[in-house]
Amino acid sequence: MQMKLSREEAGRLIGRLSLMDDILFSRCFDGDRASAALMLRIILGRDDLVVTEARTQRWIQGLPGHSVKLDIAAVDSDGRLYDIEVQKADDRTIRKRARFYSAMIDAGCLDRAKGYSALPESYVIFITAGDAIGSGKALYSVDRTIGETGEPYGDGTHIMHVSASLADSSTELGRLMHDLKCTEPEAMFYNELRERTGFFKKDEGRVYMATEFEEMLEEIARERVAKARNEKIAEERAEGRRENARDAARRMIADGSIPLDKVAEFSGLPLSEVEGIRNGISL
Repeated sequence: MQMKLSREEAGRLIGRLSLMDDILFSRCFDGDRASAALMLRIILGRDDLVVTEARTQRWIQGLPGHSVKLDIAAVDSDGRLYDIEVQKADDRTIRKRARFYSAMIDAGCLDRAKGYSALPESYVIFITAGDAIGSGKALYSVDRTIGETGEPYGDGTHIMHVSASLADSSTELGRLMHDLKCTEPEAMFYNELRERTGFFKKDEGRVYMATEFEEMLEEIARERVAKARNEKIAEERAEGRRENARDAARRMIADGSIPLDKVAEFSGLPLSEVEGIRNGISL
């Protein structure tokens, strides 16, 4: 089931994308250490951060059914681990997701660690279109503290939330958020993002984007076919169970000793249908 996009269709779809869209975000940031470093320096407020590795769509395998796919998995020159997630849709479970992602990052590097003391410092950063926390801030930094003293717990885990809609465009963070939401590379503030996005939206990188759209459409088509097939199977099974119930009701009615309301109760059929069966009418 091959689905081809015309050049015009692909162009319109690509033109509407911003870096807040997973398909463009994944392409632009994969292997791009400069862009990942730019984001981390601005969000963390650090000029000395050097990214040595940046990969998108990295899977961390956990227990069955509990693996995670990181939007950007990055490592800096001091061995710190970073997960940057970009999300347009609202998610009421985002705090629990951040907690889980942080735990999975730790679990994913335990095999490399000599002991718990060797666990690296880690950051989970969620960039969301809206205000994920709801307190009207552009940036939220979350670190564990000791309740009785207020002192930092110091376990090396950090969670951060960035509200793209609340960032002030007069600040570095605001300009970064502008660029992530911008659909026109020429209007972006930062060269790293402008050049990378322009490659995939305006230059030869459009071929890769069009291919990804076709693959995505193929996957949607396969999912729809599978869903229709499963729905048909479920419908056939439900009808089979219903026919078995009708047969049971007919036998009870033929026995003559069971009241119709009990026939309905035992068979699971509506009383009106049981009465129809008694009258020789199959509803």
